[in-house]
Amino acid sequence: MKKMLVLTLTVLGLLMNITALKAQNNKQTQHLATFAKIWGFLKYYHPAAANGTTDWDKEFFRMVPLVKSAGGDKGFDKLLTDWYSSLPKAGLSPAITQMQSDTILRIFTEKDIARFGVSAPLKTELTKLYLHHIPDSNKFIDNRYNGHKLDYIYHKENPYALPAYPDEVHRLLALARYWNIINYFYPDKYINAKNWESVLPVFIPQFIAASDSNEYRKTFLRLTAQINDSHSFFTQKEWNNAHQTLNLPFTTVYINGKFVIGRSRYDSLMKEMDFRIGDEIVSINNKPVAERVKELKPYTTGTNELSMYRNIANTLFKIDTVRILRLGIKRHGKNINKTVKLFTEGELWNYRKNHPLNLWENFGNGVWYVRICEITKPDTLKRLFTDLQKAKVVIWEMRAYPNFKVMQQVSAGLFPAVNRTNIDYNGILEFPGSFAKHTSNGFDKTNSLKLPLYTGKMIVLVNEETQSLAESVAAELRSRPNTIVMGRQTAGTTGNILWVDYPGGIEASFTGVGVEGVNDSFREGRGVKIDKEIKLKAKDLDKYPDYMLEMAYREAVGLL
Repeated sequence: MKKMLVLTLTVLGLLMNITALKAQNNKQTQHLATFAKIWGFLKYYHPAAANGTTDWDKEFFRMVPLVKSAGGDKGFDKLLTDWYSSLPKAGLSPAITQMQSDTILRIFTEKDIARFGVSAPLKTELTKLYLHHIPDSNKFIDNRYNGHKLDYIYHKENPYALPAYPDEVHRLLALARYWNIINYFYPDKYINAKNWESVLPVFIPQFIAASDSNEYRKTFLRLTAQINDSHSFFTQKEWNNAHQTLNLPFTTVYINGKFVIGRSRYDSLMKEMDFRIGDEIVSINNKPVAERVKELKPYTTGTNELSMYRNIANTLFKIDTVRILRLGIKRHGKNINKTVKLFTEGELWNYRKNHPLNLWENFGNGVWYVRICEITKPDTLKRLFTDLQKAKVVIWEMRAYPNFKVMQQVSAGLFPAVNRTNIDYNGILEFPGSFAKHTSNGFDKTNSLKLPLYTGKMIVLVNEETQSLAESVAAELRSRPNTIVMGRQTAGTTGNILWVDYPGGIEASFTGVGVEGVNDSFREGRGVKIDKEIKLKAKDLDKYPDYMLEMAYREAVGLL
């Protein structure tokens, strides 16, 4: 009985120690999260940090061990109060300088400071610093490059590219840098990162626990998936070489929970490998697709559900980092297993180069089809628009990414006059966390190529592959007379994309300019407004080489 009592007390003691340790770790995480927020705020609003008087990254490295050993809330609050007091005194404007009007979007306000986990006196000091901020230069951000003003704010950070596996404090710096950049410079934060406050406490233990370069990269990749942004990309040389270079010769489309071969421009490869449009992908390396999707979801983002599953579809065959895989497909109810070779991006590019598509075609009956995203030279537009004078209806292919220089010229052949197409939200350099709202005029219509004007009917064909510049173009075309947008929901994100450096050779991106289409032609998340939806069914895809194009052609014939 005595032995049992001793054993019970020992177990209880261990449980109490574990509980106390867990509480201590939770408190430490909470303190690190609060410190990261205040460090980020001061980085953009305190002149000593902004102008480089104090090396702000070194302050982070110095303070993290002190924060971790601060103990309870009183010790932590004293540490931060003393730290703030030790900084050179910031000059303040006698009047409030923060802009507030219906033309200003603020994604960071004094209400965010009120939620900082520090004492009331320190919150008061930080609020004064924010509200009475005197704008000055900031070494970390700029909106001018080579003498030209940009429509976005870019970031100048020490990359700390080596080592590939940074120490703990540099890993935490990567997290704090990313979190604060999104917190102050992501115009769609209220749309695509609604729970941003909760990210730091979740990821601080993960960044600390990352045991090697691979785990660190995976953790950072999961971090980038916390914003629902199809512009949220992750790149790191070794990671990309291992995970993003191999694929199969077709586009996989997500339909009602299934991944199906939707289109291909590699006819001879498809025939050689016995792939057909409409084949359902059911397993990869003997693992059901549902399991692979479950593995990929934490690392995958998208501005809407369809673009997220598009991104998963683009990654299905890449994550094993092997050239040969075992693939299970279902065709007309029959299961087929095959061993297939993956192709590098270079191999697929060479195939496309050697098997070029017609840039535009006469489908007959007055219907023309234009693969505008295949056109890479603006001068080609002269021949295109000369030919289009014969067209009654044009199907304008936008299920890909167009060439920017071509898009700068093409509008002059489609619009008789300048039309305002976008409401943009551009970051205000002097007041991080604020964006100025203004209406832009869309693409260039000066007609330097002297394009003949096409005034006939047009169908703009879109789907989840229509993203960014393609969405801006499709939304602009929607305002054109006699034009409809037809297809599936687009990716739901446009506006200039920004890349930032992080420790370990990582670069990550996000959308830096907010965009709304006038007359509701584009909305973040929803994408381009669809006039005529094409609902895909897996059983219908194998009836035509390109089911969506066939539906667009039928619509065009109906418009004659």
